[in-house]
Amino acid sequence: MELTLALSILTVIGIMLLKLSLNILAPRQYVLQQVLTDSYLTFERAQAERIPFHDLTNDLTAPVSPWPTFPATTTTPVTIGSLPGGVPVTGQVVRTRFADTNNYPNDGDANSVGNVATNPAAMRIWRVQSVLRYQIAGRTYVKSRTVVRAQ
Repeated sequence: MELTLALSILTVIGIMLLKLSLNILAPRQYVLQQVLTDSYLTFERAQAERIPFHDLTNDLTAPVSPWPTFPATTTTPVTIGSLPGGVPVTGQVVRTRFADTNNYPNDGDANSVGNVATNPAAMRIWRVQSVLRYQIAGRTYVKSRTVVRAQ
């Protein structure tokens, strides 16, 4: 009887310790996922900052811009990284760009209404946006980065 009681108490203590150790691991998984997605979006931001301005705004001839003018978008499947155990984390990157309303009409889009009075330096300003959509454990997450480019 005493042996059964002792084993029952040890079993309860063991289960409680197992649950506590699993509670400690869950935040680590979350942090790892955040690091993976943030590092991938850092790559996206670097790519948006280093692409030549002509290639960024080119919609007509090859090479066509990876960031089309809004409302058009491009969607690219990507592998963000892998979790412990080799589980790949995949997602989709949706890219688009927005012209500033003070761009000259021939330097922007249909909503650009700039003129010499509002834009005396003839600046061309674009917001380049990358949105990362990924799924882990059946839940969908979204992160985005926006870069402002000017010429």
